Parts: sequence; C-alpha cells; structure tokens
Amino acid sequence: MEAAIIDAAMDRPFEGDRQVSRELIERAVAGDRAAFDRLVEPYLAVALGAARLITGSEADAADAVQDALLHAWQGLDRLRDPALFPAWFRKIVIRSATRTVRGRRHLVELDLDIPAPPDSLDSEVDRRLLARAFGRLDRKDRVLLTLHHYWQMPVAESAQLLGLPEGTVRSRVHHALKRLRASYDAEVRR
Repeated sequence: MEAAIIDAAMDRPFEGDRQVSRELIERAVAGDRAAFDRLVEPYLAVALGAARLITGSEADAADAVQDALLHAWQGLDRLRDPALFPAWFRKIVIRSATRTVRGRRHLVELDLDIPAPPDSLDSEVDRRLLARAFGRLDRKDRVLLTLHHYWQMPVAESAQLLGLPEGTVRSRVHHALKRLRASYDAEVRR
C-alpha cells in the first residue's frame, strides 16, 4: 500500500474542490510567488491537519507541508490539468507526510489542539485518549483514516488515489477502525 500512496496519481479532483484558475497556475509556473501563494492558500489548513494526523506531530506536520509546498512549487510545470491541482497537491502532502513518518523512529503523541468547552472535561479526556490511540496506529492506517474521515474522501476517490480496488479500501478502512477502537480501549484501560 505504501508504494501505492507514493506512486498513485489521481485523474480527477474529488467533491468539494474549488476550480483552480489556469491563469494563476501559468503565472506561478512563470515564477510569480504571489500567484503560487494564492493558489495554495485555500488548501494549507486542511493540508496541515491531514499531515498532523498522518505524522502525529505538529512539528513534523509543519515540516511535511513545507516540503510539500517546495515540491509543488518545483513540480507545478508538470501539472497536466489545472482542475487537478487540489488532488495533485493532496497527493504531494500525503507523500511528504509519509516520508516524514518513515524517517522517524519514535512515536510522538498527537495533540489536535481543539479547545474543549469549560464544562466538557469528559469530552476533553475522550479527545486526548482518541488522539493517543490514533497516534499509536501505523502510518498506513493513519493515511486511510485521514483520507476517509478527515478529508471525507469517498471510497472511490481514495481507491483511485491509492491505486487499490474500492473493496480493498473499504476493507482496510474497516480494519483500521477496528484497530483504532482497540487502541482506544487500551488507552481507556491504562
């Protein structure tokens, strides 16, 4: 699956992506940094969130997104169709986050930094337990769950991105969720 994540290419954007201006891409390819900034800005928050989920670390996520931005800047001239920019950029973010995790040998606790309302201590405890459980999953499970639940990518889109049959993606997401539940239950018992 890792090779599929690294080498897969999407042929179309997934639901919810905005149209990307061909002119903006042409200006960015010509070296216009302001155009590139305008091009990637709408995707940065979700890219950072996805990278954080995959890497389990705010710092590693920031490094992965920075790496993804550099690769996108350097490879933008190879983008065949401007409408594919969102999917193409997501693929680069996933590659960067996966490389970051692969290069790291230790487990870092995930902190989602989602503030809890003052009266919901139980909710905050559950969130932290879930974050620790998620952080203990292997990177393949984190990638699948990030695509499916964080980016809410339909199974067909995830399958296309990963280069896998839809049934395989469904099965792997199902098993990744079972492992997440088991990891969460182990956190609760600690």
